[in-house]
Amino acid sequence: MAKWEDFRTCPGCGYDFGLDTGERSCHYGRCPYIPEELNVLCDQCRFDFYSMEGNPSCQDPATCEHGAEARGNVENVRAWREMFLPQTTT
Repeated sequence: MAKWEDFRTCPGCGYDFGLDTGERSCHYGRCPYIPEELNVLCDQCRFDFYSMEGNPSCQDPATCEHGAEARGNVENVRAWREMFLPQTTT
């Protein structure tokens, strides 16, 4: 298991990263303890590649060279969030 898969919020934090709900208590909503493998924000403009929200400083955030690493982490976030979703039985 990768180290980022064990990430959990700090005690007392009201934000649920897995379900993307709750109140963000960290500065600018960015947890200082989140592993780099779960970082989906562009270092240049803070565009969120997971939600595709923000104000990108480039013409096309999907191809911007500054967001290459963050775009690559989107799959990690999807896999990490899957661990929090209720399992359904068929």
